[in-house]
Amino acid sequence: MLKNTFLTAIRSFLKNKTVSLINVTGLGVGLATCILLLLYIWDEGSFDRHHKHGKEVYRIGINFGDFTAASSPAPMAEGFKSNFPEVLQSTRLFKYPMLESMVLKSEIDGELKIFQEPFGYYVDSTFFDVFSYSFIVGDPEKALQEPNTIVLSKTLADKLFVGEFTLDQTITLGLPEGEFDYRVVGVFDDKGLKSHINANFLLSMQNTDIGSYVEQENSWKNNNMFHTYIRVSPGVESHTVESKLNGFYQQKMGEDIQALGFSSNLFLQPLENIYLTSDLGFEVGPTGSRTLLYVFGSIGIFILLIACINFMNLSTAKSGLRAKEVGVRKVVGADKKQLVFQFLMESLVISLFSLLIALILVLILLPVFNQITDKALQYADNWNVMIFALGLTIVTGIIAGLYPAFYLSGFKPLQILKGVTLSSQSTVSIRKGLVVFQFVISVTLIGLVLVVQKQMSFMQHSSLGFDKDQQLVLPLQSNEAMENFSVLKNQLQNQQGVSMVSGGSVYPGIEVLQDWLLYEEGKTEDDVVDVIIGRASEDYLETLGMELIQGRSFTAAYPEMGNYLIINQSAAKAFDLEEEDAIGKILIMEWQGQKNEFEIVGLVKDFHFQSLHQTIKPFAWIPTQKPNYLVAKFETNQTATLLASIERIWRNINPSTPFSYTFLDQDFKRNYEKEQKTATVIFYFTGVAILISCIGLFGLAAFTAEQKTKEIGIRKVLGASTYNITALVSREFVVLVTISVLIAAPIAFFASGKWLENFAYKIDLGWNIFLLSGIIAVCVAYATVSFQAIKAALTNPVDTLRSQ
Repeated sequence: MLKNTFLTAIRSFLKNKTVSLINVTGLGVGLATCILLLLYIWDEGSFDRHHKHGKEVYRIGINFGDFTAASSPAPMAEGFKSNFPEVLQSTRLFKYPMLESMVLKSEIDGELKIFQEPFGYYVDSTFFDVFSYSFIVGDPEKALQEPNTIVLSKTLADKLFVGEFTLDQTITLGLPEGEFDYRVVGVFDDKGLKSHINANFLLSMQNTDIGSYVEQENSWKNNNMFHTYIRVSPGVESHTVESKLNGFYQQKMGEDIQALGFSSNLFLQPLENIYLTSDLGFEVGPTGSRTLLYVFGSIGIFILLIACINFMNLSTAKSGLRAKEVGVRKVVGADKKQLVFQFLMESLVISLFSLLIALILVLILLPVFNQITDKALQYADNWNVMIFALGLTIVTGIIAGLYPAFYLSGFKPLQILKGVTLSSQSTVSIRKGLVVFQFVISVTLIGLVLVVQKQMSFMQHSSLGFDKDQQLVLPLQSNEAMENFSVLKNQLQNQQGVSMVSGGSVYPGIEVLQDWLLYEEGKTEDDVVDVIIGRASEDYLETLGMELIQGRSFTAAYPEMGNYLIINQSAAKAFDLEEEDAIGKILIMEWQGQKNEFEIVGLVKDFHFQSLHQTIKPFAWIPTQKPNYLVAKFETNQTATLLASIERIWRNINPSTPFSYTFLDQDFKRNYEKEQKTATVIFYFTGVAILISCIGLFGLAAFTAEQKTKEIGIRKVLGASTYNITALVSREFVVLVTISVLIAAPIAFFASGKWLENFAYKIDLGWNIFLLSGIIAVCVAYATVSFQAIKAALTNPVDTLRSQ
């Protein structure tokens, strides 16, 4: 029985080649889309799932009202562990401030290797009692228990050492304070490791470089620069622990903060949720977005629905071809159940053929998809997805074939064999409704693509308050490089193509870790303003092209390095200072019982130091002679030649520090990587949705043209033009797509508005964007249908009317 049903399904598939090909192509493209998106979703959802105690580990975040941080004060970890039995273990992670990478040196058999490596973190000795890492060499239970020890990733160990690796080898760490030796006590396997802590190497918190600083940090209200993690007892409710810890936290520092006019409270973030749900200030590394996964998942489901709709529409539209078959089968004894099973089997055969096409497409498209999403997805690593895809294929086959199966099996044999027409108004209405539903999805996606692209263009071309183009940034991440800043600056200023050179602790586009609570002279701590602090050397504002409104900048004409500030307009506004009266005002910062006075010497026009997601905040520059970054403004198109010259100068001045560089505009653009990735993926899959919808329209148009063959022939004989015939066939579909546009426009408007809420500075949503999306959809649909319409119009009427 099953074999006969399967063979009948194959024969039907081969007999109706055109319809079968359209269905297989549509379902194949839809399944390929779903598989690609499933691979991405599965990969994003697998972060931090490998930890043994993952479900009992939480990170502590601090909410300061208008700002929420992923970091916390230094004594919090030990304070919670010592006072709460529910907290079994705690550990801290520390990112060296304003240091994107560290210089690592290793010497094996007289060969010195020097690398500048990012993603290095200081951690407590309890780190591996909270987090689970697979060690290739060493013992995680003993690692980092001793001062000045380091644990490397396998990738980094292979770079630093040649041949078989052994423990206790020495690595020299280059920092702004000098060079420090660390002993290697372990290597962990980082292949396929997915964690929000994107560590390349881990350093013991007890050490000779920052160790003394860490030990003296015992304030609960200042220097929230540590990432604190706790492991609680199994079965303990997180909200119960959170309430207890927050009460203790308020006792320790609540009164001090409230005296400054601030309030804060802590909250717990489950470890397994951090990567997908956290987007706080001072994150350890880049994070994902659960919302983005919902968007991608929805796109995949909708595209598959569009493919299923194609199948249903074409199956019911072609019902007349199967009518006599159904009638004969019923006359010879087939019941409705058998017919339903037969038609569902045909649907499953088409789905399985589609899966084969989909797998081939995924194999071809996966490298491109990886490049778009910045992933390294593979079939072999995700068999769960493949099994899920097979299940999805079967479900898709059943869903796509269910309505046609019941529709076809419901024919009455007497009417069929008498030649009574089978079309019903309800069936036609359902088919039209499904076409409208298809294009509602497509038009909505087109609208979203246009909004996202317009917002991205707005962000890229908005005035940022500084000159981001042709700005070369050299990180001064070692003591050698920082000490030689002046020498390097002087030589680069004499380099042809370089117009200005300066330096700072930070530059626009990267995160600023330092802020001060300042209040104006004559006022009290009740009037403090939280001000972001950056350090700048001579000519910094001029090099970056920032506009000075009042006063002066830090230049060679004022070489003194006193307590001076250059503030932005937002800072002046926050202190209720008139711009013309701001110069000469004194701002006070209290630190450890001492008042530190700073004179305002300059006022700069507001600039976007951070992305357009965030509003411009009060900002102030203080002078420095040892910046962390050198910024060089260049005016030449021969970038490669200039970089080669700068690298030679660098190596002569800083032989022990690797040369690395970046461009300011590229760094600022990285703030929008998530949005750019979203825009690109939506753009491509919108094209897929339109393609599948048009495949369905193409099939329905061919069927309509076939039904109207004789009508078209008669009209041509009576003098109808090709345009008239084309309009006759196309009119119905254009009307349906137009209805889709009217329904999709408000949906796209609402979805776009929700997405734009993520930006402090954004475009205005106008009707023209959604009008354009509608015009695009109508034109594409008309072009698709017109092909069949023109083909029918050009057919010789003698051929179509010969039988009459």
